[in-house]
Formats: sequence, structure tokens, C-alpha cells
Amino acid sequence: MSGESPIITSPFNEWPTDIGFEINHEETEPVELKVTGQIPTYVAGVLFRTGPGGHHLSTKDGQTFTMSHWFDGWAQTHRFDIIDSGSQESRMQVTYRSRHTCDGYMEEIHQTGRAPGISFAQIQDPCESLFRKIMSTFYVMTSPDLDGKSCQNIGVTLQQDMPGLSAKSAEVMPKDHNLWVRTDHNHLQQLDPKTLEPLQTTTQAILHPDLKGNLTGAHPQIDPNCGDWYNYNLELGRASTYRVFGVSAATGKATILATLTGSDILGAYVHSMFLTEHYIVLCIFNAYIEMGGLKMLWTKNMIDALYFDPKRKNKWFVIDRIDGRGLVDVYESDGFFSFHTTNAWEEKGSTTTDIVLELSTYENLDILKRFYYENMKATAPGARAYVGDNSLRARPQLMRWKLRDVNENPSTISVPAKPAQCIFVVPKADSVELPTINPTYAMKPSRYIYGCCDRADSVFLDGLIKYDTLKKSAKVWKVHAHSPGEPIFVPDPQGKLEDDGVLLSIVLDGSKGTSYLIVLDARNLEEVGRASMEIAFPFGFHGSHVPISKEQ
Repeated sequence: MSGESPIITSPFNEWPTDIGFEINHEETEPVELKVTGQIPTYVAGVLFRTGPGGHHLSTKDGQTFTMSHWFDGWAQTHRFDIIDSGSQESRMQVTYRSRHTCDGYMEEIHQTGRAPGISFAQIQDPCESLFRKIMSTFYVMTSPDLDGKSCQNIGVTLQQDMPGLSAKSAEVMPKDHNLWVRTDHNHLQQLDPKTLEPLQTTTQAILHPDLKGNLTGAHPQIDPNCGDWYNYNLELGRASTYRVFGVSAATGKATILATLTGSDILGAYVHSMFLTEHYIVLCIFNAYIEMGGLKMLWTKNMIDALYFDPKRKNKWFVIDRIDGRGLVDVYESDGFFSFHTTNAWEEKGSTTTDIVLELSTYENLDILKRFYYENMKATAPGARAYVGDNSLRARPQLMRWKLRDVNENPSTISVPAKPAQCIFVVPKADSVELPTINPTYAMKPSRYIYGCCDRADSVFLDGLIKYDTLKKSAKVWKVHAHSPGEPIFVPDPQGKLEDDGVLLSIVLDGSKGTSYLIVLDARNLEEVGRASMEIAFPFGFHGSHVPISKEQ
């Protein structure tokens, strides 16, 4: 079942995007790319990328099964080796390899003609009989979790060497530098970082037995000073429970830092959190899960079980991560939705501490509907509902918030919650999604935010932006029909300023149908080098740059 609309022949604004969603190609052996320009030697290392690689599959009965939504495409991980060859003529070399990491999941669909378990947003067959729907729900409730190495579709974020997990995986891969891939449910997949071969799938319960909920954030927060990482685990039910936890880099031990539950705390889709020097901030965004998660058993996806309540406030929970004091304060604001936080830091006065937080926001959940393939391909009629003025409802908006006077005595948490203060809102034309900063400024006051922009010139992302939060101005990199992916900031080790470094982004040239890795000077967004591919690279989600010093 496809769930896709008939195709229009001409791409919107002559900006082709379709090929970036239709790729089902692997390069299991390294392929050398053509390098032009001067890629700085400090970029040497590995760029990992992950996300969906295709969404069509032939079934054994000769039909074609199609995933409906971008978040449900076939998980694929990519590796770019950026090598300092030492040659004066062509010093920097780049090779590329990739691999689908959900072979077992795809084989299940090939055999049965249906996606196992609960997806994010797969459109269900409207002609399915009531009996079949009931039996399918029974299947979801009673079938065992797919275990195996590649029987889960995991491909949103990745990290090399996750404390607590790498220590427990020595029997699978008895060496350092394990690569872990994550998503918004509590499964994690371990890959061989060289070959990208799946090694095992596990859950957060391997870290702590109380981390038994099905949902989590795809973006754990990592302390750049010590390597400890933090996340939450959400157990859905009549009274949903968030367990906020930390994992020590030194010991690999997981500790539950706070347990949040109660009639006014609803289960929600929360993709990322905030981290400061002393605190974790979990904002429960306005994307609530109906019936404590029970509705997902009927809809067989998350998106149809989510709702936005314009009358309900977002709640911001401040949790101590240093001294074991648990929940120390609660704030609230008008409701909005967000995927990605950018940065957070503490501002200390003589007797008080404020927390400053930045993130990309949406006024409702329309963005989730926009990410159906039929709304993202430039030749699809559904995409016309998200162009021009119609795009405003599903475009990101950067915001900075402040939580004033954080409570130092958790035994006196204020009731009702304190108001969170909005410091500024960036115009949508200058705002970004897939945001990033100079990683050496994490948990510190930062000035620049980088990311992909949506200025309504295409049906997808149409440029890169450097936003200056001090001057309230934006620099833009844009080439017509060239669609960039998430930028990764690689700092210059000799740099003195916040914007000393480069951005790495994979760009699809829609006119040629091929992609390239572009390297931009983070100060002015001018190109300094690129590595050209002979194929199109699939539109994905997130990546990570591992410097050569850590890779070796």
C-alpha cells in the first residue's frame, strides 16, 4: 500500500527533491570522492550520517510496500572518511561507504506485506476490515519484540562510544569505538563503526532495570567536559511516568535523577532536552499521546495518537544533575512543539541563578503531517499545500527562553509553576531546523546558531543559515535547486572566536541528481572545499563528526 497521491510532472519552482527520498542504494566498500578546493586538515576524521534510505520494498507476492512517512523510511548509516594524505598536490582525500541497518525489519515486510509493530506515521489501509484491524491490534499486543541485530528500524541519531553501553558490549565487539544508533523509542542498535554492520540491538533497560518505558529522546544530552550523558525514559499508562537519568562516563553506571508522574503530567512526544552546568531541563512540549498510549495499539502508529491542546501550557522541569536533589523547580509557558534544542546555560547573580534556553519551535503539529513523503516530493500534489504562505504553519521559529531564579531548595517547589519568560523570537525567514552550534560552546553563552532554513523556495529545506543572536541578523548560503542537510560544526583547534571553524553538510544538486559534501567557512558561509559524489545521497536526519584523534 502506498498512500501516495498521483504525481505532478514538474517540480515546484524547478527545485527537484524527489530523488533524495527515492534512494535505495548502498556502497558497502569505500568509494573515493573527487575533492576540490582546500578542506582544512583539522577536519580529518570521520563524518557519520544516519536517516532513511528509501521507502519502497517488493513483497514476496509481487506487490510493492511503501512507507508513508519520512520518519519510517529504511534506516541507513553512512561513513565519510576525511583523510589527510600528506600530499602537497591533493592533501585531503574523502571516501564514502554506506549500509542499510534494518535488513531483518525489511525482510519481515517482504515476507508479510506489512510493517511489524508500531510505526511513527504509517498510513493504514482505509479498506481494512474491522476484523483484520482487531486481529492486527492483537498482533501488536502479543507478538514479541523483534530482537536480532537488524530487526528494528533505528536511524535518527548516532554516537560513538556511549558510556554504559560500550562497557556492556565487549562480548560482541571486544574493542573501543563502538557506534550506537538511536531513535525515539528505547531501543538502541550497535554497529561496527568501520563496516557499519549491525552487531546487536538492546534497550535502555540494560543500563537500569527501571528504564522500562517504551519512549525516550533521540537526542541524549552529553556533558562535553566529562562525557556523562543524560536522557529520559517514558513509561506510558494511565499515569505516565518520566524517569530522567544520567550515565557516568567514568563508571558506566546509570542513576535515576528524578521521577515525574501525576495527573497533570501527560505522556508526550519529546525529541530532545536541555543541559546546563548543574541542571537538566525537560520541557514537555504540546504533543500529547492519547489514552496513555493505548490509542497507538489501534492506530498502529504514533502520529494518529498525538494531539495538540492549544489551551494547555508547556511544563519545564528543572532537575539537579550534580548534587542528587532531584526535581528543584517547575515553570510553564504557552504551548508549542519542538524537535530540537540548540543550547542552554546558567546566568548567575549574587544570590540567584537563571537558565537561558534556545530551541527551534512550531506553533502546532502541522510539521509532522508535512513530513509525509507525498508532501515532501517536489512533483507531488500534496506538497503544494506547504508552499508560499501555506508553508508558514509548518516552518520553524527560533526562540530564546529564560527560567528566572531557579529554586535552590527543592522542598519548597512553587505551586503553581513559575512563568517561563520568552526573551526573543526570530522571524521564520531567518530561523533554522536541524540546528547546531560550535560544540565547544555547549552549556556556555553562545552567539551563533547554524542550521537548515526553509524560505519557501522549495518544498523542503532550501539553504543554510548562520543566525547572529546578538545582532539579530542572518547570513545565508543558498544555491537554486541545491538542498542541504544538517550542518555539522567542526571547530578550528587554533581558533579564538566562536565562529572559527567549518560546517559540513551533504547537499543534493536536484538538477544533476547527484550530491556533494560541502565544507563552508563558518564565519561567512563561503565554500572552502567539497567532495563530489556520483550518486544522490538520501535526505537524512543527523550526523556526528569524530576527529582523527578519537578515531585512531
